[in-house]
Amino acid sequence: MIMNFSLEHLYSIGESLFLCSLLLVLLSAYGLLKNYFSKLPPGPWGLPIIGACFRISKNAHLDFTNMAKQYGDIFSLMLGNRLVVVINGVEAIQETIIRQSIAFAGRPNLHSFQKANPYGSSLVLSDYSPQWRISRKISTSAIQNFARNTDVLSEQLLVESQRLVQYLSQQTNKPLDPSKTFKCASANIILHALFGVGRPYDDEDLQKIFEITEHYGKAIEGSAYIDFLPLFKYLPNKLLTSLTVLMKSLHDEINKMFLKNEASYIDGRIRNIADSFISIIKKEPENEKEKTETGWKTTSTAPLLSDREIVAVLADLFGGAIDTSTVSMQWSLAYLIKYPDIQQQLHDELDRVIGRERLPTLRDIPSLPLLQATVYELLRVTSTAATAIPHSTTADVNVREFIIPKDTLVFINLWSVHRNPEIWKDPDVFNPRRFLNNEGQVIDPKALGGFMPFSVGRRQCPGQALAMKQLQVFLAVLLHSFHFTQDGLPAKYQGINLQGERKLSLQPEKFFVKLEERSSLKFNTES
Repeated sequence: MIMNFSLEHLYSIGESLFLCSLLLVLLSAYGLLKNYFSKLPPGPWGLPIIGACFRISKNAHLDFTNMAKQYGDIFSLMLGNRLVVVINGVEAIQETIIRQSIAFAGRPNLHSFQKANPYGSSLVLSDYSPQWRISRKISTSAIQNFARNTDVLSEQLLVESQRLVQYLSQQTNKPLDPSKTFKCASANIILHALFGVGRPYDDEDLQKIFEITEHYGKAIEGSAYIDFLPLFKYLPNKLLTSLTVLMKSLHDEINKMFLKNEASYIDGRIRNIADSFISIIKKEPENEKEKTETGWKTTSTAPLLSDREIVAVLADLFGGAIDTSTVSMQWSLAYLIKYPDIQQQLHDELDRVIGRERLPTLRDIPSLPLLQATVYELLRVTSTAATAIPHSTTADVNVREFIIPKDTLVFINLWSVHRNPEIWKDPDVFNPRRFLNNEGQVIDPKALGGFMPFSVGRRQCPGQALAMKQLQVFLAVLLHSFHFTQDGLPAKYQGINLQGERKLSLQPEKFFVKLEERSSLKFNTES
């Protein structure tokens, strides 16, 4: 009996100790969680499992802008099981993405990113690391080396401009959806820049690449929810399953062109960006050898990029350029149809500076201030990369009174910068002259303090100089050759929505245009 009492007593004591310990653990966990969340930026509440996903529409940039008015320019929320911090406005972006650039240079470990980066070499999707820094440095140098070769770039833009005008001349005075034509033109100019090749718009290989990129866009859009609700990744998803296959197919196509280009490479001659990569890679071992033989002390032991890594970067450039360039050109037509007075002013400037005997070229752009200002205003008002590709923190980060933990997913709301009434007077109005001074000269947009169309920090677009030149030349050529309107089109082809719709980028909803030819010039489009 004594034994029974002792055992029962011990059991009771043990049970009490267990319950007390469990209570202490729970209280400690609660305290830690309370302390953890108290140091985060404020934000909207969410529900179990889904978090605040129900608060986010397709136009997340507008949702984030509205939330910032309530919670501040740096706020946090849970999207599914992921902690997310959103950075809004110039001041907050400067404090984080620019001044603490390394801490915000990561990429989140998203399921869709893994599927879309099958070889782990994507400059766009790979996380921040020493190897990424090497790849980024070499890639930026390769692009800049080519961009400095103005003669080659100017010739490539001229050839493709002539091809574009010749094709569109056959589509005048009838309803035209410009998206496919602009996609062909954008693809050709980036192929020229990468490999020095161009293709007819109906070329089978070109159409195959378009099919790959189109399916890629649908796969990303149709599977994004899995990144925040990971339980769904175990369910059948044809779009997500196809993503890796699509990316491998794109890499295969890019690799074929790279190998063909490499076989004809001539040392010291930079014909295109692929040549520029090869030139830099070939010089790197010589530089390392020279440093070793002369006894220099250096930490520069950067390994060379493999062909696969180069192809991955070229694929990034190709895919990104097609989407952003095509969308920017679509927006250009949409806004100039909506603002016919500005379109007429651009016609007048082009006729005065260029005349009617030839097409504008890259060398003419500095003499066309209104055209330059129009391109800047288009990039501002459209914000095609409205929230940019999500970043992640590479370490715990102190920002103001907040602590943002390592591996937090970060959205940069570039839309909030470009539509900020404290920076831009009447920000929702399309007004190119905001980029001109009283003498009619172009103002450097960076001097205005709120111009970030290609993002900022260590993840800003490395090809922005090329993208800007392409858009300037193509828009000049189109305006020189055609008048854009919807006048006279049947009612079902009328109307343009300038709010746009969110896909891979923020783009206009499908619209139609009628092209009216301003002059008839003959070109040789063989390439």
